[in-house]
Amino acid sequence: MSGARNARGSENVLESCDTMRDGRSDLWATCVFVGLAACGGTVAPRAPLAPAAHEAQSWPTLSWEGRHDLMTLAVLPNMSRAWQEHDGAADPTMTCRTCHGANAEAVDYRMPNGLPPLDLAHLPSATSRDPREARMAKFMFDVVVPKMTDLLDATPYDPATRRGFYCFDCHPKGGT
Repeated sequence: MSGARNARGSENVLESCDTMRDGRSDLWATCVFVGLAACGGTVAPRAPLAPAAHEAQSWPTLSWEGRHDLMTLAVLPNMSRAWQEHDGAADPTMTCRTCHGANAEAVDYRMPNGLPPLDLAHLPSATSRDPREARMAKFMFDVVVPKMTDLLDATPYDPATRRGFYCFDCHPKGGT
């Protein structure tokens, strides 16, 4: 790849990000899909995986491997389906780079990176006159933030203390 190394010293960070662990999972899944399709069967969408591997630890205490597994096995499938439903898409299109940016490996998947900046003084609102903004803000506040808080076992945002998981854990701060 680029020669950049992640926290484990590996150059191949994406080895399982988009194709699971060893590539054989994709081959097996493809064979099953083709076999069922050839027989006239249908393939039901896989159910999102539950975040079981991290239950005893919170995000800050997870190792790089633990974070990678949580993101790959819990966050990506669950959030892919949420966005698929929001967009009305036939198939999920989300990858690691959707949120972590095209340069995800170079920045060791640190966040915020890759998402549009938000202006704290003018955050998108579910009551916006712009229907696209209102729909997106409602989805982010009602679905994305709570689901990510749950998947990461993070503390929900508390406006009184201004602490907890919120917009700027994923989006960079921007604006005037």
